[in-house]
Amino acid sequence: MARMRDRRSHILDAAARLIAEQGFMMTSIDDVIREAGLSGKSHFYHYFKSKEQLGYEVLSRQFERFAERGLAVLREPMIDPLERLSLFIDSLVALQVARGCRGGSPFGNLAAEMADAHEGFRTRIDIVFGRWASQMQSLLWEARPQLVDGTDTARLSRFIIATLEGALLISRVQRDAATLEGIAHDLKRFIAMHVREGASVPNVAAVAASA
Repeated sequence: MARMRDRRSHILDAAARLIAEQGFMMTSIDDVIREAGLSGKSHFYHYFKSKEQLGYEVLSRQFERFAERGLAVLREPMIDPLERLSLFIDSLVALQVARGCRGGSPFGNLAAEMADAHEGFRTRIDIVFGRWASQMQSLLWEARPQLVDGTDTARLSRFIIATLEGALLISRVQRDAATLEGIAHDLKRFIAMHVREGASVPNVAAVAASA
């Protein structure tokens, strides 16, 4: 069973690389077989009943990894909530810069390609963004003593995610780290506008002061 799980994970990783490079629609089962070093289609179908199932599982696996590694900082109890948010933004920027501003967001990429073309993918991507927004909103709800009265945490959560997704897309097109870093800085300035006067949040306060 362990060997089967390892092989399945290997196929999912190979498929994720191909989808990131050429999109889901342009990635064939034969491409996945070659990339994963499988012996043929019967070998592939031993693990996945269809290309569609493979795509769903790639999406699910990518989000679980993102939740474990990327979103984990949002749940770190020893760090101030808004400081966590600043660190999260910085970590996304650093990861994209380390990739040479290639790849972008697997969720945004797949949404752009599949949301209008395939209802199954649209609903699953919607769930992914919903789970991300829920974690972001939980952090902002925790930070509510530091936020100005009337801050709509659900709306702010969606804005933060939309800005980050857009920034990753632009950086992928332009291959320009400076543009990405500038958008991240502007996003922090926007978040700082929602911080109550006198609240002690080092990173956010510093960004606000430089505005």
